[in-house]
Amino acid sequence: MPQPTKPRPGVFALRARPVVDIELEWFFNRADCDMGLRSTYVLTLSRHRTYDLELSPEDAAEAAHAHRQIRGWLLTIGDSDAGVLQCAYETRGWPAPLFDELGRLTGVVVRLACALDPWPPQRAQQEAIEDARAKELSAHCTTGRGFSFGPLVRLRREAERRFVLASHAYAVVRGDRPCVVRAS
Repeated sequence: MPQPTKPRPGVFALRARPVVDIELEWFFNRADCDMGLRSTYVLTLSRHRTYDLELSPEDAAEAAHAHRQIRGWLLTIGDSDAGVLQCAYETRGWPAPLFDELGRLTGVVVRLACALDPWPPQRAQQEAIEDARAKELSAHCTTGRGFSFGPLVRLRREAERRFVLASHAYAVVRGDRPCVVRAS
């Protein structure tokens, strides 16, 4: 007798839960700061105003623990899914028309558009390729409407598919635990 298969998750279960958004946005954009690796840029703005840049050892330890926990979950889901989540959540200065059109998926769409480009090992060169491709895609958003918008639609659909699968993989690994990031 064949074994019953586990039902596939419904569409509602594939949406990123708020706790997933909070943790991943924090991990890719604010974790270093919360662990004590803060910039002193604000101090250069004014000598007369004091800013609270003090971080208690307990806060830094709590942030480091949260960072380790999230990093462990990301390592568990695999490189491809973790890469999709990094592209989606890492803050970048994308062209406004492109970001307005794609939102959270902007980084994933740009990376997919770069798939056939030669990929250098240095991160700065990778970012230069991504920025050039983002500008080309942005032109499709403004001038290509109704004419050559097709490639962007296909990239968006593929990005949505990959983002949903990666978000779901992360959510499954992290389970129903409470958020590991303290609200700031």
